[in-house]
Amino acid sequence: MRLRQIEVFRAVMLTGTVSEAARLLHVSQPVVTRVLQHAEASLGFRLFERVRGRLQPTPEATALYGDVERLYGEIERVRRVSESLRHKGAGRLRVAATPSLANPLLVPAVRRFCARHPETQVQVLTHHTNEIVDALLANQIDVGFAFSPPRHEAISSEPVAAGRMLLAVPRTLPLPGGGRRGAVSMHKLMDRPFVGYDDDTSLGLLVRQTLARHALEPHSTLEVQTYSLALALVDAGLGLTVLDQYTALSANPANVALHDIEPVLPFEIQLLRASHRGASSLVDDMRTQFTAAAAELAATLPHRLEAPRVQFDAPDK
Repeated sequence: MRLRQIEVFRAVMLTGTVSEAARLLHVSQPVVTRVLQHAEASLGFRLFERVRGRLQPTPEATALYGDVERLYGEIERVRRVSESLRHKGAGRLRVAATPSLANPLLVPAVRRFCARHPETQVQVLTHHTNEIVDALLANQIDVGFAFSPPRHEAISSEPVAAGRMLLAVPRTLPLPGGGRRGAVSMHKLMDRPFVGYDDDTSLGLLVRQTLARHALEPHSTLEVQTYSLALALVDAGLGLTVLDQYTALSANPANVALHDIEPVLPFEIQLLRASHRGASSLVDDMRTQFTAAAAELAATLPHRLEAPRVQFDAPDK
């Protein structure tokens, strides 16, 4: 079916008569009749039967209508974007972030962005890192944000924020005192419930490798794939865990205490885009707003950290 035939078919399905369809489309009745006839001829089956002055859709038309509605929704989105470009120069931005970055950073970044570009169509998605790379290569998104993604020859990346890992502890399971040095060894916490990571992301590997390097085997009966879910389990009092500072800072301070870790476990957040497509001004501004959102949240960190700090090094004597 041609686009015009789809448009006429949909109008008749919505209105039930040629005259009402013509009025909806701002065309004459003969035009609607002629387009419907051409559509039926090209399809090889009838779309409507006339019943008591109305057009009754055939079973074939009913089966076709669902796909037509989905297609028409995409057409309408293209139309809105093109109108926005013509009148406002606003356009569209498709942005994705990993689940753990979505709530603490992407949401405030999008809020800032939309305040500056109220006419821009913004599609906001959450994907895992590999899915972000695939979506960029398939031109399904314009920009993505992820923790230290693997290198890819067709993907360009640049750091937009940095941070460090923290220990998140339920208020119901407070840490022991830190002694004279104001620090407690991670070795002393290994008999406590620990929320582990069952993933291959850079931060998941960082946590597991650090534990292994210091011969630490946490008592872990819970494993998750996202840091946001790990935080939710800590909030529920089910165990402690190691989190990136941005996820950790979104914790409810009434339920979760945050402790610094020594030595520091740093990380970077990268902006990703397809290297064969140039960055638009909208991508540039989303980067600016994401960096600003990260800086604003990071500024609250000193006020949220509590004693004692936690050391991965040799256990206390």
